[in-house]
Amino acid sequence: MKITLRTFADFREIIGFRGKEITLPEGETVGGLLKGLCKVHPGLQGKLFDAAAELKPYVIILKNGRNIASLQHLDTVIADSDVIAVFPPVAGG
Repeated sequence: MKITLRTFADFREIIGFRGKEITLPEGETVGGLLKGLCKVHPGLQGKLFDAAAELKPYVIILKNGRNIASLQHLDTVIADSDVIAVFPPVAGG
């Protein structure tokens, strides 16, 4: 299946693109996608996950505009044509 992965700020710099269509196996979860990205881009692991391999609380992952925290978190299943967006913490003033 094909999905669109969008990354922003620090994540875009580590992964090397802002938006890209990628192919995933059927039934892949958000957690599986993120762990696969960490294998290819080692600098991503520490930005996304804490020492217990839990998603850091300030990282925002959206599936089709909905925060995965309101879905099944990392167990959220990705479907064909979904758009997954990965946002780092945002600060400003």
